[in-house]
This record gives sequence, structure tokens and C-alpha cells, in this order.
Amino acid sequence: MQLFAGALLERPPGPKYTAELRFAELAPQSPLPKAGTLAKWRKALPDGFQIALRAPESSWKGPEGPFRAGSELDEGLRWLCEAADALEASFVVVSTGAAVMTGARDRRRLREYFSRPPRVAGRTIVWRPTGLWEPESVQAVAKSLSVVGGFDAADDPVPDGELVYGSLLAEGLRRSFSHAQLLDVLDKLQSSGTARAFISIESSQSFREARLLQALSEGRE
Repeated sequence: MQLFAGALLERPPGPKYTAELRFAELAPQSPLPKAGTLAKWRKALPDGFQIALRAPESSWKGPEGPFRAGSELDEGLRWLCEAADALEASFVVVSTGAAVMTGARDRRRLREYFSRPPRVAGRTIVWRPTGLWEPESVQAVAKSLSVVGGFDAADDPVPDGELVYGSLLAEGLRRSFSHAQLLDVLDKLQSSGTARAFISIESSQSFREARLLQALSEGRE
């Protein structure tokens, strides 16, 4: 199994980061950078460095709610597509909150939304919901949408597939991830049979933890 561990960042990583890791998930903050700025970010990164772009809320949630068509949502989605192109992103990650429910109405809106972004060779769209969604439902709906279903790499089973995209979020009583916890994540991934796994870590020590997880996967720890 080939593992790509990385941190969730607001800006592109520097040389210290890219010397250790080959992947990062970027979540630019408002005011959102223009395509020209993002292209400069990309140019400063090493060849082959993998970027996942976290979709800002404005690209999937308008004033009237998630996935409801309107000029604001159109503008947000346009920015997302242009940003992904400028960054040469390998992934676009749409991480939705509890406002996106499991009922038929929101499933229809999900289908309409994910039919809009152009499918680009070498780029994977990931849908990572939170809230009431059960892991099995996430994967079933994601498959029907022709996207990859994200998963909680600590708590959820690893989905079937040659490529999986997981996240590790430190929140509540969990403030960080220990060596033992990261080893458990790695063991679960290796036992799953997947060929490539991307794991994005969001914590106060995300770089250290991503570096440790990567080292464990390569037998350096």
C-alpha cells in the first residue's frame, strides 16, 4: 500500500514540510485567493507534490442553504473549479456539515451539485459529510455520485477501493494523535487491501503527526 499523509493547511507548505511529506490538504480562508495567486503557490511546490483543495463553504452552501442554486453558489463553484485548476489539485474535498441531511431531498441536491463540476483527468472529487450520516451510507451515496466517499480514519472502517481518502480530526477530548493511535490507523489501512491511501490530519500538531504516520508506513519508525 502506498500512503500519503499530510496536514490540513490554510496556505501552501514551506520547504521544511515538503522535504518530509508529499501531500497536503489546503483550505484557503477568506478573502479567497485569486487563481493567479494559487498558480504561484503551485509553482513554488516540488514536482509531484499532491494537493487536495478543501472546498470553502461558499462553494456548496448559499444564503438559502446547502446546494441550493443561486448566483452566490454559482460564483462559489466557479471559484472552486478555477482554484483547482490553478493548483493542479489531485483532489477536491467537499466537506459538508450537519446541515446536509440524509433524506431524499438533500440526496437529490447532492446529485445535482456533483453533476456540475467538470471531471478532470487526474483529479478526484471527495465528499466528506459529518452529522447523521453512517459510514456505509456515505460510501453508497458517494458511489452513486461517482465520487470518493471520505471517512474518519480513526473510527470508520476503510472503504473498499483502490484509492481511499481519510481524515483525522482532533476535536473534543481528542487533542492529538499518539504513536499508538497512528499505528492503529496504519494497521487498519494495510489490512484493507487498498492500493493508495491519502490521510489528512487536522490538529494542533498535524505536521508532526503526518510525518510520524508517513515514517511508520515506510518502516522508518
